[in-house]
Amino acid sequence: MSLQGDVHRQVLERLGNVFVSARQAVESVLSGQHRSVRRGLSVEFAGHRPYQAGDDIRRLDWLVYARSDRYDVRVHEEETRLRATLIVDASGSMGYAGSSGRSKLDHAKVLAAALGFLMVRQSDSVGLVTFDRAVRDHLPPATTMGNLLVMLDRLEALAPGGETGIGAVLSSLAPQLTRRGLVILITDAFDDPDRIAEALSLLRYRKQDVRVLQVVDPLEQSFPFPAVISFRGLEGEPTITLDADRIRGYYHESLAAHRRALAERCHAIGVQLETLRTDEDLALSLIRILMQGPAT
Repeated sequence: MSLQGDVHRQVLERLGNVFVSARQAVESVLSGQHRSVRRGLSVEFAGHRPYQAGDDIRRLDWLVYARSDRYDVRVHEEETRLRATLIVDASGSMGYAGSSGRSKLDHAKVLAAALGFLMVRQSDSVGLVTFDRAVRDHLPPATTMGNLLVMLDRLEALAPGGETGIGAVLSSLAPQLTRRGLVILITDAFDDPDRIAEALSLLRYRKQDVRVLQVVDPLEQSFPFPAVISFRGLEGEPTITLDADRIRGYYHESLAAHRRALAERCHAIGVQLETLRTDEDLALSLIRILMQGPAT
């Protein structure tokens, strides 16, 4: 076995130790027809870039110059390598586990681990940001398996935190993303859609291809609770006792309105939004994500 293959095997074993479902999902994707993260997630940059002082003039594309009087150089593969940042919401609401015992944060962590491995495996750079009301951890993108192992350790230790501040966090991160790349936000999106969209627009302005993976628990969708039940706030809210039957219709209307607003705003700014249920097979989720083309 080659050294690279041996390292990949070690990381897969690490995935198995840390996140069994992540390893199973990765092996399922690698054994199928959706082997390349770049196929679905890569930012397919233009084949040219403006000439810069010091560039080899032999790389100038004279056909482009003849058509546009513009000095462009042909971009090599290594210059178009994917640079991705996984942003994982670790706010209190992500700790909700429904009846399965598997929280939204657990699902987000496994998803991030699997995506990180698939990216590094094909020599792309991947980094990690975790947050609640503010950034909790920031691991810059790198292509090494060592960096991936650090990312897995930090994901493993990640626990639900405080209030959600998606808009503020993304806005603070935008100026730090100085190179074109891919941003994948994994969140339940329980924040104001306008604030989220405004921050996502800043990322788009910074030349980032942005994907939002909204993690939902099935019970959040169905609201199948009995007549009188107490709800405990996960982000500092007080416990309240309600008649679930009386508010079920209002709950469904409010949830639908929130999701519709988020979807409309994401579409308007060219951000792809994908909904992932915590009871969905992770391998199927990965394949669906990888089949998505670049945002427009």
